Amino acid sequence: MKSINAVAMTLLSTLFVSDVCLAATISNPDRFQHEGKLNAYLRSMYINTRISNDLIEDRFGGFPDGAELGGTGVGAILDYNSSYWAGVVGFDASLYGVAMIDSKDNGRDLFDDTDGTNGGFAKVGQGYFKLRYEGDGWNADSQIGRGRFDAGTLVTLDTRIVPGSYQGGRAHLNFTEMGIGPLPGTLGFETAYINRTSPRDREDFEHLLSQSGEEIKDLYTYGIKYDLKAIELGYDHGVSRDFNENTRYGLTLKAPLGDKAGIVLDTQYYEFEKAGRIWERDWQAGEAAYDDDATWLNINVGLLLDKLRLGVSFSETKAELTSGLGYAYFDHGDNVDGKMDAWTRSGNDFNNDGERTWQIGAEYDLSGHSLLGASLDGFKVMTIYKQGEFDATDPFSGRRTDVRERQNEYRLYYRFDEKEYSGLSVGLIYIDYRIDQDFVALVSAQPDNVVTGSEARVYLDYAF
Repeated sequence: MKSINAVAMTLLSTLFVSDVCLAATISNPDRFQHEGKLNAYLRSMYINTRISNDLIEDRFGGFPDGAELGGTGVGAILDYNSSYWAGVVGFDASLYGVAMIDSKDNGRDLFDDTDGTNGGFAKVGQGYFKLRYEGDGWNADSQIGRGRFDAGTLVTLDTRIVPGSYQGGRAHLNFTEMGIGPLPGTLGFETAYINRTSPRDREDFEHLLSQSGEEIKDLYTYGIKYDLKAIELGYDHGVSRDFNENTRYGLTLKAPLGDKAGIVLDTQYYEFEKAGRIWERDWQAGEAAYDDDATWLNINVGLLLDKLRLGVSFSETKAELTSGLGYAYFDHGDNVDGKMDAWTRSGNDFNNDGERTWQIGAEYDLSGHSLLGASLDGFKVMTIYKQGEFDATDPFSGRRTDVRERQNEYRLYYRFDEKEYSGLSVGLIYIDYRIDQDFVALVSAQPDNVVTGSEARVYLDYAF
């Protein structure tokens, strides 16, 4: 048997479910960010969401944006990743361009210029100085300027045509010789500060904003991770000034079962708290997700058996909201994306107050198989089933009513490995979501997340 750093442990480190696993990740360094070169990346995306709610249609004449949402667009990213002068200092820059082919009234975050119209745009998505240094048993790196920053409770999403960007800085510090006995270990620290944001669907860098449109001055966040390969401990904390304060605790246990199999136990606990006057204004305006605080517990077990990955997840949410049905709000603003690694977050979030959620997922790599004589090398398929239960007050009867929601999700992903098509990948996603009580959309603080419907997505990515 190989050591604990063998193939099984490497594969386990990516187990299990994320929203972007079917589309080529824009920030993937192996396929895109080549130091000292100009890198080009293309993405074409189609998203179509159809929603229905008999209560809203009968009593209010339907949805404000209609029952069909989404659009089709093409995007391009030019990334220049410089070499490091003297091995220490460098400069990176990125140009983003998005062209609209088709868009409904609600483009589902594909197109939404700051003037309120749908359309294409171009922007300097990144422009920052970078620093790095490697010492004996440690290394550090940082970025200052505008860029794709991931640290602590802050993330950059890239599940649309182009990723978002932030203005500020981030830094990582790693101590690489922190093992215990036979277990190699790394102790990592990370931090970030931002005061502007440029979301993935618009051009300008703008102030951080609360749900009700109040301006947030800035945000700081930090995280600590101790990785012993078989055991990983994590802590993240972030504060959006005068708005909210988010904390994450994580524990992951991993064990190989031979060279191509393994098991992982992943536990995460989130605490969310109001942090001042801006949250209070949101609460008074009816835009807050909870009164004072919220929690989200997520427990996952994953099993890797050669080409098959299986995952079972459980989550429980507490998010009391006096004026309606609250939810665990994990972002740091309306235009700032917060870190949420809960496996049950795929598709709809299933994070309503008092909700208990179960999910099961499976992914299979079809390499080595064929269909009608055609090789299936490069194909992966995934299916996810999720159901949650909670109760809410029916505004028409005044009674507490049991509510059940469920979701079926299917994914197909293909990455071309042939030399002449290297860098090309295709992803298909179909989601079907059902909730058995239509009134929930009228009392929920996240009405768009509790409406029966289906969604289809198609990604076509090419990294030069």
